Amino acid sequence: MIICSPAPWPIIKAALLSQIHNDLPCFHGEQDSLGLFKETDRYDADTTALTVLVRQLADTCSLDAGWLLGMPGQTLARLIFTNLRYQANDKGAVIFSAVEQALRYGYSYCCCGIGDISRIFLSRAKVVSHEVHKMTGFIRFQPAPDNTLVAKPKLFHQTGDLILKQFAPRYPNTRLVLILENTALVFINGKMSSTDAKPFLPYLENQDFTAAWETYYQSQYIATRKNIRLAQHAIPKKYWDWLTESKILESEASN
Repeated sequence: MIICSPAPWPIIKAALLSQIHNDLPCFHGEQDSLGLFKETDRYDADTTALTVLVRQLADTCSLDAGWLLGMPGQTLARLIFTNLRYQANDKGAVIFSAVEQALRYGYSYCCCGIGDISRIFLSRAKVVSHEVHKMTGFIRFQPAPDNTLVAKPKLFHQTGDLILKQFAPRYPNTRLVLILENTALVFINGKMSSTDAKPFLPYLENQDFTAAWETYYQSQYIATRKNIRLAQHAIPKKYWDWLTESKILESEASN
């Protein structure tokens, strides 16, 4: 049994160990899901050096994974990092399978999406990156005391901390807060933490703030040039029940 932390380089090393020992990889704490396989010899990828594993893979399986030590390895690690944020029960299986394809057939096979699993792997990375990009354009922070800005995004994946890090350079020395259901994710001075969301909820109920955004959107809207298809491309319909201007978009789409 191969175990590792849910992080890019431990996952890569677990995939190497899996090829070397012909055994199953899994994350720490998931051993019980392997059934009888959990009784096999245990290898902890977190404590094994990558360079050692690359040599062992060449000696044992005649596979060259030296590319992991260069830029292709960094690219694969970034794709794994993004896939780990994708909200799906099978994300671990997809990640391990994609890395296995990269080891067996070369990194281009995986990073260019040649195989079926690799295409899913790349697609999920794009979806997560797209969500971060969209949220940096859509989120509107509302002011709160003590130099704090609060917002409640509509997220489909585990991207809250990535989004806050994108906003941080715009608001130096400011406490940025994202409300995620019952939890508030807080970022200030390079440090991320989580706390109870309740103290921040009243600052999201600012009707003047909402009215200002409606007025701004109406002032920019040109009725004679209505193009709902273009509007859906710029603001996907899945966000219409969240954005302030959604009432206007829905009204125009129905007319």
